[in-house]
Amino acid sequence: MAEFLAVAGEFTANPLGLQVHDVMTEYWRYVRKSHLYDSSERFPWVHPVMFQICPELRREGARRNLNESELHAMAKRLLTKWIKHVEMGFSIPPIRIKIAAPKTPVGLTPAQQMAAGKRYVK
Repeated sequence: MAEFLAVAGEFTANPLGLQVHDVMTEYWRYVRKSHLYDSSERFPWVHPVMFQICPELRREGARRNLNESELHAMAKRLLTKWIKHVEMGFSIPPIRIKIAAPKTPVGLTPAQQMAAGKRYVK
């Protein structure tokens, strides 16, 4: 009976409509094709929650040197976390492009101005 409940619980509908298999498929697609894009924000995700799950899965998988079964377990934990997050009424944060770093001003640095003989630095 417990085995049946475990299998049935795995295939019950969740608000995201995703299973762990979907997360792992998208994760491997991200691993194989992420080099084609400037950042993870520009990657064409199949679902907005994948932007939250897959980069974290990749980062932690590399940091902790996880094998595939451990990645699968971590994907299941992350998906469960986001399902509970949505069930509690919260939304999935939208994918936003990061703001570019400010450009450095053109001209001499204060040290270069002092070396050039200017007493008061602008």
